[in-house]
Amino acid sequence: MKLALQRPDASALREVLRRPVVADYVYMYPPRQVYRPLTQDAIADREARSLARSNIVNLYFHFPFCRQICAFCNLYAIHTGGSDLFEGYLQHLEREVQQYEPLLRGKQVDTLYLGGGTPSLLGPERFARFFAFLRSTIGLQIRDVPEVALEVSPETVTYETLRDYRAIGINRINLGFQSTSDAELHVIGRSYDHRQALNTLAAAQKVAFPNICVDLIYGLRGQDLASWKGSLSTVLGMRPETICAYPLTLRPFTGFSRRGYVGIDAADQLAKYDYAALTLQDAGYLQETHIRYILSARGGYRQKANHWAMQNVLGFGAGARSYLWECDFRNGYSVRDRQRAYREYLQRVQDTGYGRAEGFLMEDEERRRKAVILGLISLDRTWYRNLFESDVLADFRAEFGILEDLGLIRVSADLVELTELGLRHRDVVVQAFFGDRVRDLLVAFDYAE
Repeated sequence: MKLALQRPDASALREVLRRPVVADYVYMYPPRQVYRPLTQDAIADREARSLARSNIVNLYFHFPFCRQICAFCNLYAIHTGGSDLFEGYLQHLEREVQQYEPLLRGKQVDTLYLGGGTPSLLGPERFARFFAFLRSTIGLQIRDVPEVALEVSPETVTYETLRDYRAIGINRINLGFQSTSDAELHVIGRSYDHRQALNTLAAAQKVAFPNICVDLIYGLRGQDLASWKGSLSTVLGMRPETICAYPLTLRPFTGFSRRGYVGIDAADQLAKYDYAALTLQDAGYLQETHIRYILSARGGYRQKANHWAMQNVLGFGAGARSYLWECDFRNGYSVRDRQRAYREYLQRVQDTGYGRAEGFLMEDEERRRKAVILGLISLDRTWYRNLFESDVLADFRAEFGILEDLGLIRVSADLVELTELGLRHRDVVVQAFFGDRVRDLLVAFDYAE
């Protein structure tokens, strides 16, 4: 996590504007690096109170299986050469869900996300059975859920399997392209060429998923601006509803790290961001965040938007994270020893019925910071006031004063929002709101997990 060890002040932010730095994509607050082991008792009461606050809940299910671990991957995944693990893993997921039945039955599930890893390895038949289990256990009618999303690696599906996924209720798919350059696909460890990815996108469009999202990454080893332009141009030519352009995050113990790829040129990254933002908007896409662009009202990433709007997201499975009003937690994690983390998750579920292992207990000040950090792209002052019974400008007067003086935010009676310059440097700007406790935990973190 770059920069967050010290609070960015006016002089530090001016320096960033003059000489760009590479900062992590801040998609959660607090960052996962501040998570520490928690007892089940420490989480249970806060979890129950959080879920009782609202009748709306978002569900996330993590499937950590991959045919290969990509060189950039610092997400929780394990290598699997076949399907031997799938049935046993689903049994553990079902045991977790059963533990939450009293808290979830009757809830309105607004989003259900099947992430990974590569959940598309499991196939539509297994997910159809899993959806039937959710119906019988917590009363979930899958076709009543506005967003049912599945992460798909292009080589794991055919037109027929995509058709079957659509038939069981999947209405959004995320295609993890990352690049359309065969050389870059080879560098990250993919076993197929870009034509297979494009064929998968065409098949998904033929099946008529309402929302198809294509993920691309800029900053891959060996990628220059020309190849980045090529990837964007190729995907744009097919007009998916959503395009996500993610900046690469480099982490210890990944494939890139083992090969010595440990630094990215910040100016080059900003040039790629600038090109993506301009090109996608010129092509008719609305820039929804600094990484996500949508073509129509059907586009977007509803679960992420709900999380950033402070709704509860409850996660199940090895490596899954939960973002709740009173606590964040995850069900284990490791990049150094992925198999150990998997075994420990299975054992926790067998012993207790729960996968949760470590997290962060949220207090009022950190909730306010989270609301600002995740909402600053366009922060509704009335929404904030209704949540916290105070004005956001009064709560963070000094921080907002600096950002406004530097031209990074725009303040009106209704909104505090990032300017175009602020959006360009969003992942640095929001770090001005990190709390001291979070910074102290970041200083103590060493990635030896």
